Amino acid sequence: MISLPHSQFAYWSGLGEQPFLMAGDTVDMVYDAEKGLEFMGNNVTAQVNRYYPALRKKFLSEYRSSPGENDSKQVYEDYIDFKIQVFENIRKEIDQSLPADCLPLTRKILRASLLNKPVSDILDLVLYQKVMPTLGGWMVSEEKPSLDNKKLFHFLRKYKADFLDNPYSIMGDNARIPQNRMTYYYALFLSFGGVTREALVDPDNPNQDLVGYGIDYLLPQHYDSGFLKQAKALRDGTLYTYSDFVEEQFQKYQKRTGMDNNFSFQVALCQHFRNAYKNLDAFNIDRLTERLLAIMPYITYPQVRFHLLQFYRRCVREQAVEEEKSLENDSVFQRIIRPYAGNVLYIDFWGLGCGPCRAGMLQQREIVEALKGKPVKFLYICNEAASPRESAEAWLKENKIQGEHIFIHPEDWAYLQSHFQFSGIPFTLIMNKKGKLLKLSSYDLTYKPYSLAELN
Repeated sequence: MISLPHSQFAYWSGLGEQPFLMAGDTVDMVYDAEKGLEFMGNNVTAQVNRYYPALRKKFLSEYRSSPGENDSKQVYEDYIDFKIQVFENIRKEIDQSLPADCLPLTRKILRASLLNKPVSDILDLVLYQKVMPTLGGWMVSEEKPSLDNKKLFHFLRKYKADFLDNPYSIMGDNARIPQNRMTYYYALFLSFGGVTREALVDPDNPNQDLVGYGIDYLLPQHYDSGFLKQAKALRDGTLYTYSDFVEEQFQKYQKRTGMDNNFSFQVALCQHFRNAYKNLDAFNIDRLTERLLAIMPYITYPQVRFHLLQFYRRCVREQAVEEEKSLENDSVFQRIIRPYAGNVLYIDFWGLGCGPCRAGMLQQREIVEALKGKPVKFLYICNEAASPRESAEAWLKENKIQGEHIFIHPEDWAYLQSHFQFSGIPFTLIMNKKGKLLKLSSYDLTYKPYSLAELN
């Protein structure tokens, strides 16, 4: 039994395969070292996995290398034109190329899988042409010439029903890539990624509710009257809510792209809702509900609305469990933090082979130094099997990484991974002076480092 959020292609690490799995299907599979996986039966799962490789070879085998960093703008434009032509050829010929016994749902999934690939290639190109990876993360390149966004937007509008407004696109192969690019990096939905208005903080009167809105400038529509009075005083009598923000950004998106509300847009909104939950300084059901109510009018697809509400329910349930759960009997974690009781703890799970981990620690050096003498401890925890002590300590010493460096046994590392439900690193936790874990796994130390010492 495999639990899936929806029917999708899923990577099978044991076999190095990425088969399609249809929710509710039961299939017999045979693995041959030379032929790979073979699927028995004639349901949707079996059909998609049986027919997709040949269709992919027919429509996607023509290879054209992606333009390089020093190629001209014309080379980039030609590559995009080529991918648009691939998309149009698939759209034109796919129906005649599908086997006669294909179930209706099989046809939709195969079609979406093939159409996803050229769109993914286009969005990837636009991303990497304009955004460059660096040691500390991502940065926008202003030196490279901008591509013709109008052409791209025209293409997406023209084939809206095949991609942007096609729910089967998230069930197809490569589904994660275009949704990821549109949601996070590319200008299509990027305006929903953050708030550019100045922070709402009164240094002379640090009301805790106001401090909670230090990064998130947006206020709920319904709140304590005293809080609203103080907040309005800080922003010249105006009240800017999260609903206002979503409406404003939606209008900007429409003006910039010429597109209206669609399935992909709704998926992006839900993803930003998930990120907002992760980034809240402390769980606040009123703030989370305010965000939910602000985006609900735009969520018109029943399946998207269902998953959004399921996530909201899970957030509330998990918080209720978290509030009841005590870490007193957690001997592994308590053994690590006990020597630092009474301090705010910034707990960073890292590894020597993890570039982002090392980059984050390098960026934090000045912050750690600035907070010396304050009731704050930086605990850098690593798996001694994956990061041998001698090599790790040599790097720490060479780069003057201060803080508390803790090496733990692989079994303890595996336990903590399971306990805190993380698989990738870096992974961070914040514990206040009273020993309560806060929902600050995405805490940006470079933005407001000194507020750590104030967490009670």
